[in-house]
Amino acid sequence: MTLHESKHAGYTDLSRLHQNFLGENDAFQPGSPPPGSPTAPGSVPPPGVPLPGVPPVGGSPVARSVVPVAAPPAAPQPASRLFQRVLYKHADLGPLRSDPDRRPPAGEDDCFDQLARFAESESWSGPVSAHRGLPGSAQHDELWVLREYIEWTFERLHQQRQVITSPDGAYSLFNTGLATSQQETIYGLFVPSRNPDGAPWQLAGWYPESERRLPDHFPDLPGFATYTESPADFVYDWRRELTVNPKHLLESQENLGSLPDPLRSNPYQASLVLEGAVRRAEARVRRSYRVAVPCWDPAAERVQLLLPLALTTPETVDVALMVSLEGDAYRGAMILGLDVAYARARLIARPEEWLSAK
Repeated sequence: MTLHESKHAGYTDLSRLHQNFLGENDAFQPGSPPPGSPTAPGSVPPPGVPLPGVPPVGGSPVARSVVPVAAPPAAPQPASRLFQRVLYKHADLGPLRSDPDRRPPAGEDDCFDQLARFAESESWSGPVSAHRGLPGSAQHDELWVLREYIEWTFERLHQQRQVITSPDGAYSLFNTGLATSQQETIYGLFVPSRNPDGAPWQLAGWYPESERRLPDHFPDLPGFATYTESPADFVYDWRRELTVNPKHLLESQENLGSLPDPLRSNPYQASLVLEGAVRRAEARVRRSYRVAVPCWDPAAERVQLLLPLALTTPETVDVALMVSLEGDAYRGAMILGLDVAYARARLIARPEEWLSAK
């Protein structure tokens, strides 16, 4: 490992990376409405109602582990941060608990609550970060990781042209990458929107691969989002040098703000502690390759690796160091709170080892 004090041109704008992941900026611009989108709203049955001639199997959709979503009201969508994401430009998901301008009535669930119950059991609250609760830090609820997962998975699938429209133009579909407790893949199904002033589609519900209308209307179901063509990108290569520039990293207020007290208020002390923590992390990943957790960096559009940094006690991982492969060496690119690190890693797979939601 090499610790540098001088700046170099290989670093990315750290603030832009973090804001982009949390949805403050729009990483990708959606294209035109899906080909074959109908121009006559209301030409298909309401969400959750089978098409004529396609009887439900085993009773009602709810009895068949189908999670229907009620049709959203015709009110126009608010111009909030949420609707900068491609998912919300593609479809109206109905009232959302995360949208202060358009929440469901008290006691009612939104589509993410329904998906969390439909999918196999998983903690979607993420780990507690050292900077959570500080002024300016993100406020998270128990499903914020699931929302980030679905929003960015859809973003990636849209980029890969894996959000498809049925040949008859009656449905749009994407693969969530999640599974039911019976290990059936879960898909997000859309029908044409009845709101001429909103997104072209509206969410009909979350459906398992055994849902009859999927193979009946899609010759080929869409695949999972992919993030690299080389499996080697998911594994830390201990033969490569790791170069970290503590001074450069801590010039970013965002990186500094991710640290626990009292390091947050003492950059010099933080730099010294960071040097030792990086050495320990490098030794740890040499003992077990599983310590390096792969994550998706949506701004750079590439897989990065996360290393654990224990800054306060040897037994406690406080933050994650995101390292980027540049040429023949790894470089420390950013310090992430454990909550953001977990959300990025969850896009690829449920994290194991030190980066846990518990």
